[in-house]
Amino acid sequence: MRTEITDRVYKVYTYQPVDRLPDIEFGYWPQTIRRWLGEGLPLELTADETNQMFLGKLDEFFGFDRGGHGVPNRVHMNPAFTEEILERRGDKTLLRGRDGITAERYLNDVDESSIPHFLEFPVKTPADWEEMKRRFRLDDPTREHSAREMDEARSAVGDGRMITVFFSGFYGQLRNFMGTENLSYAFYDYPEMIHDMVSHWAGLCTGQIERLPADLPIDFVSFWEDMAGRNGPLVSPATFREFLQPGYRRIMTAARARGCELAHVDCDGNPHDIVGNWLEEGVNVMFPLEVQAGVDPIAWRREFGKELRLRGGINKYALVEGGKAIDRELDRVRPLLEQGGYIPHLDHLVPPDVPYSHYLEYLEKKRRFIGR
Repeated sequence: MRTEITDRVYKVYTYQPVDRLPDIEFGYWPQTIRRWLGEGLPLELTADETNQMFLGKLDEFFGFDRGGHGVPNRVHMNPAFTEEILERRGDKTLLRGRDGITAERYLNDVDESSIPHFLEFPVKTPADWEEMKRRFRLDDPTREHSAREMDEARSAVGDGRMITVFFSGFYGQLRNFMGTENLSYAFYDYPEMIHDMVSHWAGLCTGQIERLPADLPIDFVSFWEDMAGRNGPLVSPATFREFLQPGYRRIMTAARARGCELAHVDCDGNPHDIVGNWLEEGVNVMFPLEVQAGVDPIAWRREFGKELRLRGGINKYALVEGGKAIDRELDRVRPLLEQGGYIPHLDHLVPPDVPYSHYLEYLEKKRRFIGR
């Protein structure tokens, strides 16, 4: 544990004393931002900015705390596919993106924008994977970090900030290659290919860690891994252990060699049944804890103990009603504040049925709640 880090997030998760809890939130649906602009949000935003879910300008306006310093990763596809509009369907387009995925999407500037309707993915068979793997060469020289990036990271260390690295998790990345249905079958039809995909992705990610200068620590690893719905994870704990967990082990072994003690996984839905698998590999912060998917962060802490750190867990839909509904949500998670290792905020993006005035009310009450 690096005691010289002043970042409140790190100190909360390592159970060190803090002056107050971090004041952070997660993001906003673009439709929410457009609604708030019509309800008095005093910001000048471009059309592109109003289509972003994670808008730094809005976070700065609300005065949220600054996080750690992220070291850029270089696990990109190279070469990427050529983006191509295959068909226009009214206010929708059939688009093959640079990731090779063909999907039906709304145009960016319409209020009906939603999750794309994915139609075709670039990997279906082991032959497709061999072709895709050539786009993710381990020896690609474009994967090197720049001297400027390393100097910025060293400066952040000197400022007491925690150093973070971010990777797509293994299920999430394989799903990007194959889609949920194809991947679900592939665990049974092409197990050797799945093992190779996990091994290759782990090699890309650990390579990013091992390329860093020897004097640069890693304090926090962040994984994106949306692999659960309200009825549980999309793979069993046994499947996770056989296929995906070895990849997590490789990354966390490399990160721990740099002093890392914390890793967070961003998984929507209710991944309860595989939380234990993650904890075995040192992935010990769960987020965003979606209440309507059945996640109960207090029950999780009771089951897994203080080794499990938690972030999120406040039902976003309480903000639709406002008033006492917000009070009840804050009171519900109060025991976790007393135990430590927990950062409260909404359990996902702010939905567009939340009025701007209710969001301001929530922020005021939450800030009193966390001691700000």
